[in-house]
Amino acid sequence: MSAIITIGSTELPAPVEYTVTLQDIDSENTRRTEAGILTRDRVRAGVYKIQATWKVNKTDLKKITDAVSPAKFSVTFFDPTTSSNPTKDMYVGDRTARLIHLESGQSLWELSLSLIEY
Repeated sequence: MSAIITIGSTELPAPVEYTVTLQDIDSENTRRTEAGILTRDRVRAGVYKIQATWKVNKTDLKKITDAVSPAKFSVTFFDPTTSSNPTKDMYVGDRTARLIHLESGQSLWELSLSLIEY
């Protein structure tokens, strides 16, 4: 795999920022006692969340936004915590597109999004 992130069979351009987070999911029974001691009911550990930012032209912007448009998709990505390339089912969280530069009909965009494991 040459791309840092591949969605389905679509290799995405290299992001300018890339963060991989492993999250734990706790049940609604997790809480602190009156003494401040945590009573934890972890139901799942190691759920991936990827934050990525690209600076791209409008063609690559569309390529990325089209790739993340389904409700669920497979993502193969570089995991720096294991130096491996796992494939996980994910969905897209918040997406932000910001125009950086516009000149003679050519535009440069900054796109940031979150990919969250199912």
